Amino acid sequence: MDNIGKNSRFDFGIEDFGEFTDRDFHKLSRFIYREFGIQLPDKKKFLLKSRLVKRLKALNMKRYSDYVNFVLKGGDLSSEEVIEMIDVVSTNKTDFFRESAHFDFLIDAVIPDLMGKGIKNPKVWSAGCSSGEEVYTLCMVLEDECRLNRIRDYIVYGSDISTSILQKAVKAIYPFSVAENIPDRYRKRYLLKSRGEGKQQIRISKVLRDKTRFMWLNLADDYYNLAKDFDIIFCRNTLIYFDKIIQRKVVANLLEHLKPGGYLFIGHSESLLNHHFNNIKQVKPTIYRKTK
Repeated sequence: MDNIGKNSRFDFGIEDFGEFTDRDFHKLSRFIYREFGIQLPDKKKFLLKSRLVKRLKALNMKRYSDYVNFVLKGGDLSSEEVIEMIDVVSTNKTDFFRESAHFDFLIDAVIPDLMGKGIKNPKVWSAGCSSGEEVYTLCMVLEDECRLNRIRDYIVYGSDISTSILQKAVKAIYPFSVAENIPDRYRKRYLLKSRGEGKQQIRISKVLRDKTRFMWLNLADDYYNLAKDFDIIFCRNTLIYFDKIIQRKVVANLLEHLKPGGYLFIGHSESLLNHHFNNIKQVKPTIYRKTK
């Protein structure tokens, strides 16, 4: 498909697939909300329409209605096309050391607390990890803590709903420009720079890549097939895509997998104040500690 020229019959624009009716939009948006918890209000209709173009082209379909019927026909969440659709629908925005105050708190408060409890091998989960920048930021911080003998070892899990974005996370190759957000001390130790005159890229060092585990996971599911022994969970700038009902369900599930005394980090644009969980205590505006 990549070699097809502009004059090919496959080269459709957004409008060439016919009308994306309100009925088709609502059928598909209800399915996405019911199964994945992602809200797509009416104002997102054009966004969804434009993002589906890639899938219609790949399947050589001529109409949006055909595509909607094809996706919903079986309703099998493990079907190849449902997974492909969620890949193009889901939003993936992340950076290295995003909301850096969280990592300062991790170094200054969380690690000393774990040390006081005798926890030398913290287990961390980045829920909604996107292309892996948050996972590798955590690895950089924790690897330095190992160098200082404050912890012995660690492992960082990363989960996301997009299979294609998880593949990028596993490869750990990024544009050179993203290194601007990484402090010099980490940049020198943990980044590999591409050689030659081609595209300038960086790759995360193997010592960090070996400390990661990436997996597909739908946060809107009722149950997560994952151990319940995490010391730290980051779920940042993901809850904003859910309504309050799904938010509460997701946080309750995350807390099930967090050990008592463990820490939950959410994004700076998110809050749990209206959810009234009785087993967490707020220690900072977007940082919570599980009490029991």
